[in-house]
Amino acid sequence: MSYEVLAQKWRPQSFNDVVGQTHVTTTLQNQIRSERIGHAYLFWGPRGTGKTTVARLFAKTVNCQNPTKETEFEKVITGEPCNECQACKEITNGSSFDVIEMDAASNRGIDTIRDLRENVKLSPAAYKYKIYIIDEVHMLTTEGFNALLKTLEEPPSHVIFIMATTEHANIPKTIISRCQDFDFRHIDNEQIIERLQLIANDEEISADTDVLSLIARQSEGCLRDAENLLERLVASAGKELNTTNVEETLGLGSSYLLHELTEAITGRDLSAGLATLDKLSKQGMDLAQCISQLIAYFRDLRLLAIDNQLEELVQSPKSDLPNLKEKADQISVERLSRIVKILMHTNREIKEYGYPQLQLESALVQINAINEIIPLDEIVKKLIEIEQKIETSDVSSAPPISNIPQSNTPEPTSNIDSPSQDSQKQETLVQPAPKPNAEDNTSETNTVKSDHATVRSLDELPAIWDEVKTILKEVSPLLIHGIFKDAVPAKDGDDRIKISCPHGSFSLVDDETIKDTTRIFSDVIGKPIHVELVKAEIPPTEEAPENVEEIPTTPMMRKRQAEEDEQIGPVLELFDAKILDTQ
Repeated sequence: MSYEVLAQKWRPQSFNDVVGQTHVTTTLQNQIRSERIGHAYLFWGPRGTGKTTVARLFAKTVNCQNPTKETEFEKVITGEPCNECQACKEITNGSSFDVIEMDAASNRGIDTIRDLRENVKLSPAAYKYKIYIIDEVHMLTTEGFNALLKTLEEPPSHVIFIMATTEHANIPKTIISRCQDFDFRHIDNEQIIERLQLIANDEEISADTDVLSLIARQSEGCLRDAENLLERLVASAGKELNTTNVEETLGLGSSYLLHELTEAITGRDLSAGLATLDKLSKQGMDLAQCISQLIAYFRDLRLLAIDNQLEELVQSPKSDLPNLKEKADQISVERLSRIVKILMHTNREIKEYGYPQLQLESALVQINAINEIIPLDEIVKKLIEIEQKIETSDVSSAPPISNIPQSNTPEPTSNIDSPSQDSQKQETLVQPAPKPNAEDNTSETNTVKSDHATVRSLDELPAIWDEVKTILKEVSPLLIHGIFKDAVPAKDGDDRIKISCPHGSFSLVDDETIKDTTRIFSDVIGKPIHVELVKAEIPPTEEAPENVEEIPTTPMMRKRQAEEDEQIGPVLELFDAKILDTQ
């Protein structure tokens, strides 16, 4: 008897034997049991997931000569082929005249479809249904699809079309709308491992879970590929399979060296990582396969770093879970995401340009520098604030002064009992603190640190304001060009100053700004001063005359206007930035 490959020998012969496509087989069985069988089906999905197998099972079941079994009370349709009648045996052997399998890749022209249209009119040779299985149907020409349309929509009652494809997007909508659509999905690694273990036990192959897990990962959810890999390994290394001979046969990096490489990456040890990569290359390992393994490893780490409960999604062997969880607790999700992104980009570059070792060395350098190029959280926060204000056409953001030297002047408290007479016209953000009593004034005055020998009068407010702005400019130039640009201070009593800020910059006023401004005023004047920042009045504007034609602005004009804007200009200067585009 001739040798039969494992993929053919272990092809499922019943719906219950199909792996990982329960959503398809259950629906088809229910249709068969209820005798509500369609006239056209479209099976689509990845390679090696059971499309042609299920099509043959469906053909066997609907033509089975023993479709029922007796129960205690009645006969019921099983929805499974008996695999014992002549129809099941002929369809299994591919010798039935009533099940016609076509390869659309080699029969894609209009003449073949015309012959098919003529043949469907003929009754089945021996059984109930004549079934056409058209594989790789997306390869048909446009003319071929058009010729099939009418027959596919209204075939004779004895004809069933089953079409299979891996490229659903290339099937015309007119064809899809005439078929029942079934999607076949990638098979889970656990299901593939379980199937491989069943085959290994029956074929007397020695393979532990780690070996089968490695084969399953290489198959990428394709059971047929996994079975073919197992057969190739047996032919190469014999029936005694272990991780070492599997890695050598498949051209994978040795587990020990790959572990060293992942340790070097997570530990930011660039020299150790480059040395390990060189060892992998000298051993003749396929570096493209190695990078795929690295991507899978760090993908698993990222899942566990997000949530330890996601262990069911991890593709690594279950025995590695404790070590993976320990590693995941030490690395941030953001860093793992960047590592995966760099490795995926490198994988694409290797496929496109070659030089795998050089590309991987560059990837290790980039990964090692990840921590250095991540900005501080505070800087990111400030930059986002500035960007949001520019985008919303508000004003440039002015971060609050946080590094002004602290004086011993006590912080003023709010006073809500004595608003000024102008408060009805001006919107106040923070009310000034209540005036301290005489004793407090004496003690506070003694604690004020100032270079002035005497206490200065608020009648000198213009000169005092110039000195305060000079100090503020040294601390934060952006503050002078932002909040206090065009601001006007005014005396409001013996120890109170009210600063009117323009409407555009008033939204940037916060408690820190008020505290720091109050402190500097107190130091310059020589006694505690209470500062209040208010929004300046908006002068009434004349209504624009009607029917005035708006002058169009070019992108260059808008860019120039933005650069000269009194709020945006200082921001560009502070960050040495430039405007790329305006909308």
